[in-house]
Amino acid sequence: MHRYLLLTLAMLLLYAWSAQAQESRFKKRPRHLFKTPDCYCTNRGIRIELGDFSCLYVDGTTYLAQCQMALNNPTWRKIQDGCSTSRLENKQLASYPLNEAGGME
Repeated sequence: MHRYLLLTLAMLLLYAWSAQAQESRFKKRPRHLFKTPDCYCTNRGIRIELGDFSCLYVDGTTYLAQCQMALNNPTWRKIQDGCSTSRLENKQLASYPLNEAGGME
């Protein structure tokens, strides 16, 4: 009888310890312990931060786009056709050589 009492007590202690371990494992961590992802867009190898604008050249056309988030991914959103900073025709723009950073030489 004494053995059964000790065995039952040991089982209860083991169950209580296991439940406490499970609870601490799934306990929510404070938000300051999580690292936020570093999201940005790129234009010809140049890093563009979220919310910034850039002139994109795609398939022979230029347009002004903004770096935004869509479904947890950085993406370009077209704002307007053409770029206010670039007054060159597409043929002229394509004939200029580009340097390693993606800009004109």
